[in-house]
Amino acid sequence: MTKHVIYIICLLGLSAIFSCSKEETVEETIPVRRTIIAYITGDNDLSDQLQKDISEMVLGSKELPLDCRLVIYADHKKGNFSTSGRPYIAELKKGVLNTIYQYNDEIFSTNADEMKNALQWIINKYPSDEYALIMSGHGDGLINDNATSSNLIRLYAYGYDTTSKDTIYKNGGIWINIPTMATVFSNLKTADGDRLHFEYIFFDCCCMQTAEVAYELRNYTDYIIAAASEVPGSGAPYNEVVPVLGQDKSSVGASIVDKYISGASSYWKDYGCEGIAISVVKTDEMDKLLDITRESLLELYDGSILELNPDKCIYYYRNILKCDTPVFYDFKNIMLLNLSTERYQQWLEQYDKTVIYKFTPTPSSTTKIPWHANGINFYEFSVTEDNYGGMGFFFPYAPYDKSGDSSYNKTMFDYEWVRALGWHDMGW
Repeated sequence: MTKHVIYIICLLGLSAIFSCSKEETVEETIPVRRTIIAYITGDNDLSDQLQKDISEMVLGSKELPLDCRLVIYADHKKGNFSTSGRPYIAELKKGVLNTIYQYNDEIFSTNADEMKNALQWIINKYPSDEYALIMSGHGDGLINDNATSSNLIRLYAYGYDTTSKDTIYKNGGIWINIPTMATVFSNLKTADGDRLHFEYIFFDCCCMQTAEVAYELRNYTDYIIAAASEVPGSGAPYNEVVPVLGQDKSSVGASIVDKYISGASSYWKDYGCEGIAISVVKTDEMDKLLDITRESLLELYDGSILELNPDKCIYYYRNILKCDTPVFYDFKNIMLLNLSTERYQQWLEQYDKTVIYKFTPTPSSTTKIPWHANGINFYEFSVTEDNYGGMGFFFPYAPYDKSGDSSYNKTMFDYEWVRALGWHDMGW
């Protein structure tokens, strides 16, 4: 080998070394603008599917902008990423999962204190200008008074979480209801000691996009991305979703919806449907939406109990334990069916400022239901851009009272939206 060749090889080697050093230095000097936290409760029947989601997140992290950080809190059964089955916290970066904290024992991840401690630990370790949150796991479309037992009726609850050390609920698991979750968020602090505010919250779980949920959480996030209907157990296609999580908060919701639908479309046909009722809510419009909804309903009130007509209304869930009665009605559709044309147009103007983006399924002639559902025997109804809004809504309904003290008509008053809307002033 000639001296000339050796010289060239040395130059190339030095160039590679300095090139790597420069790249690493540039990356290290880029300030973190946004920390994205994924809270994954998979110590239940979703464990295998949520572990696949984590694998997709790892893959998607290769394309996450350098000024964003993705950190997960994960609690699932033994398997990939966890040989112990205990919760852990990990950072996902450039296609690599790095566990940064391993819990010594199993816990209920849906316990309010445990959730708060986990989120605050991540916030303290990873200070940044912005935070966003993904809540992945089960979402339940049935009422829950205190979210502590599997045999209670649940509504707008998140979870559920089990543990082998469970001696009270016998592995039935516990849920956390949304008012309790709101309390958790209210106690989170930034590095400066201010109350933390999320740029957006993405609920990758069933039945969470409702007026009641959005109103309860309006003070803790600017946008909520969620589905009013059930979602597939496989969840979002995170290899496609993660790369868009760093977008501006005003546009990230639409991108998540589009990626969710396009990446998961292969699942729909297995369920005989055309997608899910997923949408984006701008939370600072929720107070105005409540005001005009209250005004509109009071116009219908004539001194007797106000019951909106649910006939032929679009809905998202039915509970066979509650007289086989639909539970989650489409907010826009129920108002369309009951308000005068003039009042509806006034109401719709505000609604469209609140629900700023949605996916509208287009059922084919062979489709049984418009969106994904797990074994629910839906009544027939049509879905169009004009009659469907992508947000769930509760209204009192006499058949619910057959359930006695656990009636939706009673337990729903645990929610701010229901109390502020004034159903008591309309006979309930």
